[in-house]
Amino acid sequence: MQNYEYTIEELTQLAQEKIDLGEKLLKSLTQRNTIEGVKKIQKKISQELKFLNRVKANRTVSINHILCSNLTHFGCLVDCLLESADVKHVDYPLPVEDRACPLRVDIVCDGGATWIKVIARNPKSLSDAVYGRTSYGSKSILEQAEEYVQASCNFPYMFRPPTVVFRFLSKLDNELIEELQRIGVRVVILGEEELGENTSKGDLTTTASCSTSAPECNPKDEIRLLNVDVTTLIAYCSAMTNGSARWEFKQPLLSEQARWERDKPVKPVLDRLFDGKRLICCQTAYDSFNDILSILGGDQEKARAKELFSRIHVLPDVPLEQAPKELQSLKLGGKIRPRSLQVFAFGLYHRAVTVTSNEGFTRAAKMQGLEVPVYLHDARALTEDKERTAKPLPE
Repeated sequence: MQNYEYTIEELTQLAQEKIDLGEKLLKSLTQRNTIEGVKKIQKKISQELKFLNRVKANRTVSINHILCSNLTHFGCLVDCLLESADVKHVDYPLPVEDRACPLRVDIVCDGGATWIKVIARNPKSLSDAVYGRTSYGSKSILEQAEEYVQASCNFPYMFRPPTVVFRFLSKLDNELIEELQRIGVRVVILGEEELGENTSKGDLTTTASCSTSAPECNPKDEIRLLNVDVTTLIAYCSAMTNGSARWEFKQPLLSEQARWERDKPVKPVLDRLFDGKRLICCQTAYDSFNDILSILGGDQEKARAKELFSRIHVLPDVPLEQAPKELQSLKLGGKIRPRSLQVFAFGLYHRAVTVTSNEGFTRAAKMQGLEVPVYLHDARALTEDKERTAKPLPE
């Protein structure tokens, strides 16, 4: 299509339609702007709108401005984002070896178990790229698929590679779908069906969502080994989490934790998590907890600790030189403390998910490039002896 096929009025109308789409997308994203990466997408959409508004006002719109607009891609991305569950990142950069720039995952969802790449290119463009009818240096969709699947093996979630999903705006030919599935990518075509690895042409399973992890195959449910941190031992044994949260303590932090506990009890969450799992902790965590318990713990809290340790296997510490190299490279300081480093090294060594309220360590580790497999819960303190000076709240 060439410019002369359209009047300026028609081009202006097409530009306005794109502008309307962009404004709609920005409005939709306000529902998700706390997700990491969403503000970056909002900024990119705003830049597209600024450009289209300028050429519209100057009456210099061309058909290429319409056809080359990234708003179609962003529309597909936002639709997918709004349908996805437990989204952690948008436009997430992954540092890949021998790559000049990071590999970018459009949406990381299902807590981290699923990576989604959104593809809004037309089928002919995709086929041309597969069969070499494209500009030098650009990667075909199959080469991209191999790159994403390899990266998923290098960046596991809960010790398993994330599921790689390619979501297409347009239909694909069956041969290309089969090639993508052979590489290990799950294919989703917008408004149609999800095509799993064993799907035949006449046996399609409808999906209404971008998220692909069904409850029965969620990696979180498959984890059978848990590493229990000091903070979790304290929270589990605390009087506060065992039916005694209606207090106003002299210590403001404890009163705040009691309010949180009344609104969102921690013990039921941990009980559900522990059910059917093998629980382990390192000697450092065991010794540190018992030191704290001997000083701050009440009689009932000590009794609960004794019962809990009848279910936990206490194992020797793991020398840091045996921990994964990424963890060995973490710099001590701030939230990265020796005891915490030992606890998390132990979990990684045993391929156990660490249960903890130490969000500070996980954030600091992430800042240094290490994503630690954890279940995070709210912090609670030992409070039985503190009740002596606390004020009971009315029922």
